[in-house]
Amino acid sequence: MKRVAMMMAFGMLVAAGLLRAQGRPGPQEHFYSVDSERRVEGTIQDVLFEPRYQDRAPFLVLVVEEKGTGVRYRVEVSPAWFFGRDLHKGESVRILGSYYAKDGVDNLIARQLQAGGETFRLRDSRGFPTWRGGAAARKGWRRGPGM
Repeated sequence: MKRVAMMMAFGMLVAAGLLRAQGRPGPQEHFYSVDSERRVEGTIQDVLFEPRYQDRAPFLVLVVEEKGTGVRYRVEVSPAWFFGRDLHKGESVRILGSYYAKDGVDNLIARQLQAGGETFRLRDSRGFPTWRGGAAARKGWRRGPGM
C-alpha cells in the first residue's frame, strides 16, 4: 500500500511537470557555434524587441538585408538593457555571428556588431555573452576596434 501511494505521488509530480512545461517556451534550440560564423554587411530593415527567455528582458533583434545578395537575416543582438546605442531602420551594419536556419528563416547570433564607426563586442571569442552576470556586469560591455 505504501509503495502504491509513493508511485502515485511520483506519477502526479511527473504529470504536473509535463503540464507546466507545455505552457512555457522550451529551452533555446540554438547555441553559438564558432564553426558556423559568418560576416554579413547590410542595412537594417527593422528593429524589434522580442522575448527570448521566460521572465527575462526582451532581446534586441535586427532584420538585416545583406548588401549584394538581398538575403535577410534575423540577428539576435543582446538583451535590450545591455545594448547602449540606438539603431535605426536604414542604418548600415556589419555583423560577425553564428548562423543557423530555422523554419526557413536565416538567423545570426551576433558576436560583434559594427555601426556608425563603432564596434560592439557582444560575445567573447568562444561565443559566451559579455552580459553574463546581469546588469551589474554591464562593465564587461566593450566597444572595440573594427572587425
